[in-house]
Amino acid sequence: MRNSFIIFAFLSFMTIICCPGCKPEKQNGGFTLRIRLREDVDCLHPILSKSSLATQIEPLIMIPMIEYSMDKIELNPLLVTELPKLTHSNDSASVFECDIRPEAKWDDGSPVRASDYAFTIKAALNPFNKNPDWRALLKNIKEIELNSNNPGHLSIHVLKNYLLSKEVCGNVNLYQEHYYDPTGIMNKFKVYDLINKDSAAWSPAERAELQKFADAFQTADMCKNKISGAGPYRLKSWDAGSKIILEKKADWWGSKLAATNPMLSAYPDRIEYLIMPDEASSILALKEGTIDIATDISPKQFDALQKDNSSKDKLQFFTPTVFQYAFLELNNRNPALSERAVRQSLARLADVSGFIKNVMQGLAEPIIGPFHPSRPYYNKGLKPIAFDPETAAKELQAAGWKDSNKDGILDKMINGKSVKLSFHLMASAESGKKFALLFQEAAKKVGIEIIPETKDWSLILKDFNELQFDMAIVIQNQSPSLYDPYQSWSSANTKPGGSNRCGFATPETDSLIQIIRTTPSEQERNNAYLQFQEILYKEQPQIFLFSPKQRIISSSRIKLEASSRRPGFAENMIQLATK
Repeated sequence: MRNSFIIFAFLSFMTIICCPGCKPEKQNGGFTLRIRLREDVDCLHPILSKSSLATQIEPLIMIPMIEYSMDKIELNPLLVTELPKLTHSNDSASVFECDIRPEAKWDDGSPVRASDYAFTIKAALNPFNKNPDWRALLKNIKEIELNSNNPGHLSIHVLKNYLLSKEVCGNVNLYQEHYYDPTGIMNKFKVYDLINKDSAAWSPAERAELQKFADAFQTADMCKNKISGAGPYRLKSWDAGSKIILEKKADWWGSKLAATNPMLSAYPDRIEYLIMPDEASSILALKEGTIDIATDISPKQFDALQKDNSSKDKLQFFTPTVFQYAFLELNNRNPALSERAVRQSLARLADVSGFIKNVMQGLAEPIIGPFHPSRPYYNKGLKPIAFDPETAAKELQAAGWKDSNKDGILDKMINGKSVKLSFHLMASAESGKKFALLFQEAAKKVGIEIIPETKDWSLILKDFNELQFDMAIVIQNQSPSLYDPYQSWSSANTKPGGSNRCGFATPETDSLIQIIRTTPSEQERNNAYLQFQEILYKEQPQIFLFSPKQRIISSSRIKLEASSRRPGFAENMIQLATK
């Protein structure tokens, strides 16, 4: 549901002690799966959480109605009997219908209802929610119809021809209305009003009700303790900074359907997520067999372990291509960065090929825009910008940048003020710092000062939301769905707190975004995608770097099927290996 931003958190050298003597084979007579997480999650509350690691865990507890399969990356029904079907359209909306599975049950044993879906959408659209990420997608819903004679039936009216209509209809983690809103506050409000009314349009009584719900919905207790869903697992415990434990429900309703729908499988009886920031400790734990899976291992260590003969019988290695890309976020509001020539020159100073070869150990491929290279609409006619400091220097000189005071930094008068090519570059952890240092060295040679800053993600996010930054090294996760550029590139999202953080938008890109989102013609949409990429390539509002391959190491005692869906596997589908 969200495009999650993760700063280069491949390496972090904090120390954590492994669990000596832990035996993963059997616990309480069942199969216990242990997975290393490089950091703790912020919250297990899908509408509020912003961590991609939380997104990995949440669906096991709060299952969505539909989800992309791990193998074919196609939408698959989970809580519903079949994918939402387009039944009819009018001038403004397409109507999709679906039915909740009669077998589907909440933690308390009560049946999942269509009204739970309606509540989930309304809860996410509450204007007092702290996280607006869901809103960008869900505001394409125009109406939700419930059937009093059939409590499992849904009719969902979506903006006509919207490209992610089915995802809007069902690719959301479902919340139980009775559990999360026992007094029925959100039932008093209509989806249309929650989307279209501004703050001034609500009466004082309505505002008070919405605020009351949001305050209760967003407590720390709801984020970390009072978590309930219709998925195969329950949250047993969460020891902050140490361990998250999920236990399989004894009466998991999906067990009856798993033979024909493998995504409803739940093989592990217990899943333990061990928070282990230190990579060396994680690798030792893998070798000792006290954890089963570790992802995002640094390329250098991954390559070394793969070549280590002593690990061949104990460990398995997977490098699936995942929907993810790395880029340099640029604040185009900065007077210097507002100039195309400066952005283009900076792009020529990023030695992407060298970084992929020497730091990523070849486990990545360069990109030209915010589209994964596997997409059929990826613009293969555009070649990644080559590392070329000489051309960068000439372009800056042609644009009027010179070192007027002989301090080694280029400057120029803009709107009556002297502006220097000096930028703070935010990064996190070792890989980010490595890139920043290489970029700093190349930039210095042409008269640009880059000042690396290592910050925690929470602080970087705060700077993003307040638009108080120059540059940042970012990795963005993407959904397997068609790419919707609205959230990251629309002019409607350029204000503080908005998701268009670079601030770049033009009437032409806004028009192309509208075509991409609404045209029924695949050819017309793909042409718009290509044109959109051409504009970004020419303007370089962000500097696009590479798409990494996932680096997964697992114990040989388990059977893991690697996938392009993050994090590269599905915990519930992992089995003990047959001997």
